[in-house]
Amino acid sequence: MIWFTWRQFRAQAAVTAVGLVALGILMLVSAQSITHMYADVAACHSDCTTAIDNFITQFRASPSSKVYSVILAVTYALPALIGIFWGAPLIARELEAGTHRVAWNQSITRTRWLAVKLALLAAITAVVAGLLSWAVTTWAQPVDSAIGDRITPLVFGARGIVPIGYAVFAFTLGTAAGALIRRSVPAMAATLGVYVAAVASMPLWMRAHLVPAVHETTALDVKNLTGIIVGQGDDMQVIGGEVANAWTFSNQTLTTSGAVFTGPADPTACGRNGGGIQGCQTWIGSLGLRQDVFYHPDSHFWALQWAETGVFLALSAMLAGLCFWWIRRRLT
Repeated sequence: MIWFTWRQFRAQAAVTAVGLVALGILMLVSAQSITHMYADVAACHSDCTTAIDNFITQFRASPSSKVYSVILAVTYALPALIGIFWGAPLIARELEAGTHRVAWNQSITRTRWLAVKLALLAAITAVVAGLLSWAVTTWAQPVDSAIGDRITPLVFGARGIVPIGYAVFAFTLGTAAGALIRRSVPAMAATLGVYVAAVASMPLWMRAHLVPAVHETTALDVKNLTGIIVGQGDDMQVIGGEVANAWTFSNQTLTTSGAVFTGPADPTACGRNGGGIQGCQTWIGSLGLRQDVFYHPDSHFWALQWAETGVFLALSAMLAGLCFWWIRRRLT
């Protein structure tokens, strides 16, 4: 049964291997350029701000920044492709072709048939996603270290062990969609839609609460504001600076009474004919405002990685259970 499963899967495996090898070559070539640009930062042992700023400027102006964007996109796309082309056809292809009537009526039961296929392909999925994530995390380490953004939502899902959880989830999601829908192409479309929704919803609503966040309320630093927005009715929004090397997911400016500051703005200081940005900052500083932030520092990276991976692996287990129940109770 294992050998038969491998023979059915070898074409997808070959295509995936070729793609990963090509991506690996691209990373090896660009890694030399990144290492060269990062040399001054690596050799710095005291005040490295200038060296880091120079590295970031050089990196963003180099072709390696485009490679960085491509690799980031591939890391997110791989789980979706696995779900679409590995998971969705697993059961749906058998149902469409009618071969399930033969496969499930021989000496091998449908439960064993599905168990072998799920176990083997899920293991390969985890290995492929793990290897890609390890390679990308290692390759991007100088950039992540200099910019300090691996904890931010855009980069977080393409680092560490989270891509393994995404990939296994996408595979079992595709398998379940194929069993329920019974057609490969609609199952592929459903897999893509649900996967994108699940991955997007994690940083929007769930990730911030997987691990207790850091909460700080400090005096507002008017010299480090992210934005000042003045509305038509003198409504005003003041946005404090975000915490360095952290993911700031809640950032509010409070009055001395603890309410969210909404103005009104002083037109003589912050109006169109006011005192300019410096005059507006001086006026804001006289209000005694405070900045209330919830954030996850970089030290929470691995705790969040394990928690989010656990969520997606738990969802994968539930989807696998649904597949077993469905082919035993509902498919004939």
